[in-house]
Amino acid sequence: MSEQATPTSSGQRELREELDRSQEEILRLRDLLIGMESELGAAKGRLAELEDPRVLVLAAKQQLTTRALGRLSGIVVRLRGNS
Repeated sequence: MSEQATPTSSGQRELREELDRSQEEILRLRDLLIGMESELGAAKGRLAELEDPRVLVLAAKQQLTTRALGRLSGIVVRLRGNS
């Protein structure tokens, strides 16, 4: 009977090791999927920001304000130089 117990326990041990490896792989893939979903969510959020007309208007407003202030400061410098 001890001859039969050895192959059976060896087979069970191999199955247990294979099951453990499979579970580790499942956990690794799950973690990878969670990370990818997080990156995808961030990318979708950024895309939504870029597509939002309000964001485009605010960016245009900021550019115009910067240009206007630059021109205004140039005019002020020239006026002070003439004084």
